[in-house]
Amino acid sequence: MAVVKTEQGMLRGISCNTENSRFHAFKGIPYAKPPIGKLRFKAPLPPESWTGVRDAYEHGPVCPHYNERLDKIETGSEDCLYLNVYTKAVNTKNRLPVLVWIHGGAFYTGSGNSDFYGPDFFMEHDIVMVTFNYRLEVFGFLCLDNEEVPGNAGLKDQVAALKWIKNNITAFGGDPENVTIFGCSAGAASTSYHMLSDMSSGLFSKAICQSGVCLNEWSYNIYARQRAFQLGKLLGKDTEDVNELLKFLRNVPAESLINVKLPGVNTDYPDISDSLMFSPVVENSNLNVEKFISECPPILIKKGHIAKIPLMLGYTSADGIEICRDFPKSLSFLSKRGIVIPREIKLNMSLNQMKILDEKIRLKYFGSTTITEKMLEECVNLTTDIIFAYNTRRLARYHFKNTSMPIYFYKFTAETERNYMKKKYKMEQVPGVCHGDEQFYQFNVKNIDIPLTIDSKAVVENVVKLWVNFASYGNPTPDCAEVEWKPFTEHEKNCFIIDRYLKCTVNVDEEIMLFWDEIYREQRI
Repeated sequence: MAVVKTEQGMLRGISCNTENSRFHAFKGIPYAKPPIGKLRFKAPLPPESWTGVRDAYEHGPVCPHYNERLDKIETGSEDCLYLNVYTKAVNTKNRLPVLVWIHGGAFYTGSGNSDFYGPDFFMEHDIVMVTFNYRLEVFGFLCLDNEEVPGNAGLKDQVAALKWIKNNITAFGGDPENVTIFGCSAGAASTSYHMLSDMSSGLFSKAICQSGVCLNEWSYNIYARQRAFQLGKLLGKDTEDVNELLKFLRNVPAESLINVKLPGVNTDYPDISDSLMFSPVVENSNLNVEKFISECPPILIKKGHIAKIPLMLGYTSADGIEICRDFPKSLSFLSKRGIVIPREIKLNMSLNQMKILDEKIRLKYFGSTTITEKMLEECVNLTTDIIFAYNTRRLARYHFKNTSMPIYFYKFTAETERNYMKKKYKMEQVPGVCHGDEQFYQFNVKNIDIPLTIDSKAVVENVVKLWVNFASYGNPTPDCAEVEWKPFTEHEKNCFIIDRYLKCTVNVDEEIMLFWDEIYREQRI
């Protein structure tokens, strides 16, 4: 058993043996003070120290949440700010690259635990890996627009974890100057948020965004204050006084704040993103508190207010299955006027302009202005592009314009028996890879029975090697032994196709990307 010394005290980890590797695991390490009692909803405070040697054998409690994958409530604990470190070597002079995983789950579900994010595949390489919990849903993303609860507590938890890593990872054999943050979906959006936030500056050196960026409208909530008062009313406190609401919400049982169902927002501009009730917000710039972000992501990115670091990002070929999984139940929602127009655009439009643009988009994808029950694949294509793919490439273009750093862009198309989400949603008839299915090629998932065959093992090895190379060298194919992944530029829009075989090509999905350029009026950035 390995023992390391951190700034807060001594930790004893456990040794792990897998088929192909041996490593040390240190689980349940507190990276911030427990956010309980009066600290509920507030930004995290530094962790407390301990005496003696603390056993780090078990994961810490998870944030109370609804586990969507397993369809059950995880009661967990509000005392949930814990991280896990996996390393090949401790207390050595060698400094290994550090990969920090930020879990996804629409900001309301998930944890960093190894039952789903088992590090085994990554630990076949010489790296240090960190996963962690952060506060979710109401606990992490309630916003009252005041100095007590300005919002984004969950993102500030992530910053606290990154600070802990910066200060302590050397003891685990990691290089604090070579930290790559990465995530999928909400974890990927979070990753790109850290590229914008001054709070995160200097805490990492590279980033990987998988099917999510902060330009995606689902990544920021424009109705946060309204949602907070709706929540109070739902739980029995119908008030318009923010202090009264806060006092009430601080004292409701934790279970009342899990998997909350609120009525829709009243607006002329309904949006697919409106269903995310508690998520990141643009904090009020007039508040006298440290703010994670106080301008809209598109504004910051257009200004070039973004970390000048190497970036790897991409999407799966049918990310939109995630949005259309209840089809045709979702048909009535998708049929609403304006729903197919990006929120960023339509909020500045007259209703008549919106009608014209809505028809243009529907004609492009459906050949008519009416969506029918026979158009599942068309709906998946639309939601893939509008919810994930287009803004992912849009961020790549802005990053190219505003930094001199390399950008590696990909499209994930591999399909084997490990594509679990597509099967779970019973969407096998739709071509392409479902949102989140690439994670099963990165992590040894233990709480779901997922096979690993010769076919899928080859994909696993390729994906993990690409990610580790990027973390190690800032280049996913540094030796170019077989296929070179060329950087994305405005003049040569290289895209790496990740399938059973790898290839680098240009102008992937270019025709539809140009269509959305025209919709956003961004032919020239």
